[in-house]
Amino acid sequence: MELPLPAPRPQASGPRILLVDDDPGVLKGLRGLLSDEGFSPVEARSAAEALRLLDAPGHPPALMLLDLRMPGETGLELLARLPKPLPVPVVVLSGEASPAEAVQALKLGATDFVEKPPSPERLLTALRNALALSELREEQQRLQEELARPGHLVGDSAAMESLRKLIARVAPSDAAILITGETGTGKERVARALHLASGRKGRLVAVNCAAIPSTLLESELFGHERGAFSGATARRLGRIEQAHGGTLFLDELGDMPLELQAKLLRVLETKEVERLGGGLPVPVNVRILAATHRDLARAVQEGRFRQDLYFRLNVLPLTLPPLRERPEDILPLARAFAAELAGPHVPLVLAPGAEQALRAWPWPGNVRELRNFIERQNLLRGEGPLTLSPESLAGPTPLAATPSHLMLGQKSYREHVDDFERTLIKAALEEGGSVAGAARLLQVDRGNLYRRVKALGIPVA
Repeated sequence: MELPLPAPRPQASGPRILLVDDDPGVLKGLRGLLSDEGFSPVEARSAAEALRLLDAPGHPPALMLLDLRMPGETGLELLARLPKPLPVPVVVLSGEASPAEAVQALKLGATDFVEKPPSPERLLTALRNALALSELREEQQRLQEELARPGHLVGDSAAMESLRKLIARVAPSDAAILITGETGTGKERVARALHLASGRKGRLVAVNCAAIPSTLLESELFGHERGAFSGATARRLGRIEQAHGGTLFLDELGDMPLELQAKLLRVLETKEVERLGGGLPVPVNVRILAATHRDLARAVQEGRFRQDLYFRLNVLPLTLPPLRERPEDILPLARAFAAELAGPHVPLVLAPGAEQALRAWPWPGNVRELRNFIERQNLLRGEGPLTLSPESLAGPTPLAATPSHLMLGQKSYREHVDDFERTLIKAALEEGGSVAGAARLLQVDRGNLYRRVKALGIPVA
């Protein structure tokens, strides 16, 4: 009598996990464990094979489990050459890595570090945590992109309506665009709207030229080859190459050093980039968007910005008016931020006098200041609705001040704004203990805050 054959084992159909390890025994054990837990393991025995699988068309892996110690290119070198942010979450697996290597892997973007031989519980927890974190980041990115679409550039003013129409018209072009406006007016959001409406398949890669020290900015933008300088242990693609097929957004362009401006101009003209320590130019297909709160025309006259680069970037200028010039946008923006921060089901309630106070305040920090204010009120609201009242508006930011309190006619508008900013920065310096501490409290770049401290004549220790 013939015995019935056992039913075939069902194929795993869960998230694809890319296993990168040169040890066949380790791969076999991981494959069995992950298959039993419902994952779909895919194997690579070298960094080169892992790169091919990551770049292959079709459904990419949901996560990579990477061994650090492999012959040839190591896992650490692979991490260093991958674009940032990493294309997939990475959990590092190694039994021989030093503590310094483990720290370096985490600095390069790895989500977790698991020692060999791993216990099944520890490994599965690391994988599930990494996948959950990736889902949260994707949802956050989706929400940000939804808000950045031309139809979601919030505001009822004529200026915003005109801006939305202009973005829809110029976004499909490959021409460079210079976005100007005061700090906090939403220049990066406009850049995201332009990228999303452009139809370009690549990523939007943003670089804040003021936030990166000038000694590191060149390597950050153009990348480097292994051995190009001390500490360059592996090839690293620069932000320009990472944006291939997509858009490069250069925020605070006015702070870029002159010598890098010349190299950026060459990229714009030749569509090629040269890595530090490299001998051959690399072709790139990148659309350049730039933003600044500085007067670049004056910077050109003063010799602080290249005239040829200014004309090359200023093909399609977009200017964002400050929030004080479009008060009809304040309430729509407040409601949008409340829905984003508190959730769509938490009502925004305006107590008597709140709308008047919102419109009366000049918002020197513009849209960013309004968002920070709504976030602060959301953190303080407890379980009820998000309520804005004259009392809440008179907190750390004295929005409820009425014109009778402002000595109108005795000071200019700029002097009023400088007085408020001086008071706010002094309070932040006192509480934070230093310019760096004040910058963290105010959620601004330390270099920009230091320059503002000097301009306002605020003494610092």
